Amino acid sequence: MRITYAVDETTGLVISRVGSTLAWPILDYGAMTPENGFTPSYHLETIPVLDAACEWPHLHWTRKIPMAVKNTHRQFWGMPALRP
Repeated sequence: MRITYAVDETTGLVISRVGSTLAWPILDYGAMTPENGFTPSYHLETIPVLDAACEWPHLHWTRKIPMAVKNTHRQFWGMPALRP
């Protein structure tokens, strides 16, 4: 299984792809509370590549992703974490 990463140039969010499926960050509005200063929180959901066709021009595919973010995506896909 091979994972590739992209950065959405409009939002700065990291998307990962395995095969024909994307892991896309979804904003969790319920986790944004006055207690945490309405800090945005995201969780990953899978979507088919074709469902993101209109977003494709805004995605910059790269390997230069912070290791912590890579490991979050790897854990989501059931892969072992990378070591520093």
